Amino acid sequence: MAGIGFTLRKMTGRGDLWGIMQAYSYSAILSSGPWLFTILALVGITFLARYLVTWDDLLLFRTIITYNFSFSLVFCGPIVMVGTRLLADQIHEDTLHRAPSLLFSMMLAYVLVVTAPMIWLYSYATDMSAAQRAAAIAGGYLIGLIWTVVVFVSALKNYAFVSGIFFAGMMLALVACGYLLGDYGATGLMWGFNAGLALILFGLLGWIFVEYPALPRDLAILPRQGRHYWVLAISGLSYNIAIWVDKWVMWLRDGNVDVVAGILRTAPYYDSAMFLSYLFTIPVFAVFFVNIETSFFEKYNRFYKSFQKHATYMTIDSYQREIVNFTLLSLRNLAVLTGLLAILIVLSAPFILETMKIPFKEIGVFRFGALGACLHILAMFAMVFLSYFDFRKPVMLLNIIFMVANCTFTWLTASHFALHGMGYFLAAVLTFSLAMGFLVYYLKRLAYGAFITNNPSI
Repeated sequence: MAGIGFTLRKMTGRGDLWGIMQAYSYSAILSSGPWLFTILALVGITFLARYLVTWDDLLLFRTIITYNFSFSLVFCGPIVMVGTRLLADQIHEDTLHRAPSLLFSMMLAYVLVVTAPMIWLYSYATDMSAAQRAAAIAGGYLIGLIWTVVVFVSALKNYAFVSGIFFAGMMLALVACGYLLGDYGATGLMWGFNAGLALILFGLLGWIFVEYPALPRDLAILPRQGRHYWVLAISGLSYNIAIWVDKWVMWLRDGNVDVVAGILRTAPYYDSAMFLSYLFTIPVFAVFFVNIETSFFEKYNRFYKSFQKHATYMTIDSYQREIVNFTLLSLRNLAVLTGLLAILIVLSAPFILETMKIPFKEIGVFRFGALGACLHILAMFAMVFLSYFDFRKPVMLLNIIFMVANCTFTWLTASHFALHGMGYFLAAVLTFSLAMGFLVYYLKRLAYGAFITNNPSI
């Protein structure tokens, strides 16, 4: 992600307020595009459709979108993590003519992995019409394929086009849903939303083919080269399960769930409060993307290039201390920013829930979710720093701990309404604490890790 971040950082250096606003707005879209698109589109479509379709149709539409995002993220997790590493290797080795092959290999892998469970779920297990089944399956494919394409978009420099295509897709979804919902209800909403997703997917693919014009010739590149990065695959799978496992537990354990299409369970009050709490962390993503990751990458690059230049130990040690100081100072500043953000969200929770038409009884879930989300992203940033230095197994361990803790704590607190959301919060506290401990431990051993533990020649 640091590639396009350098371009955005130049905008903040122009010295005018408009440049700063542009840079952070683009950063928010680029770092959270599919998620931000879906939240905004769902809010707009729900407002548009509230008085034009039945509650059952609206609930079916929102449930299908939730399930598609849930399972597409989980199935894409290993593919995206390994694919990101392989793309980084191609950039480093100046072999980007292989990028189209990698992209198609990732897309093919997702289609092969997700087809059987998705067709079983929507075609046989649920009670929907044929058009609704087809729309649900198409949406599952589109969302997952967008996750794979976004990996390649992050390496491009055309932030204006990327942002514009997400905005155009959101507007098309709103217009198409508004046109179709009157005559077709939930079916029209699902196909209208798919139209917006399709515009985003094919628009991004078109730009990628412009940037990487080589033909895809090796569709087996992902499994062949990716097998060396199995740790990353487990890490991506466990991380995405960790994000969703508390929702799955609540769908099973909460006594106030809605059952849709015969089998699909959802806890709309819990889900809405948690999704809304995630939305408020986007400004922190933008700050990290534009300012911190780009500056960190410069220091990181200088540290490793000093090896190639046969620098002295004193020079290497000075670069290492510079990285340690910058990383810990950046995380401290981010902790202050997210802490202030969390306090603001907690204090303004009644106003936010009233504005978003979320029942006031979910204020506890929203507050726990906001606090947990702030700690969650700090832990994620710590794992990003660890990943830069190729400490794959510690990151995998952190993600597995987060997954198990979120499942366990949510299961233990699910039967107590006042504790809803606390399971996720406690899991985030534990993961953040361990991530910071791991980061400090490994940062102090960067040179040893580079020369010994992560040296492929030893």
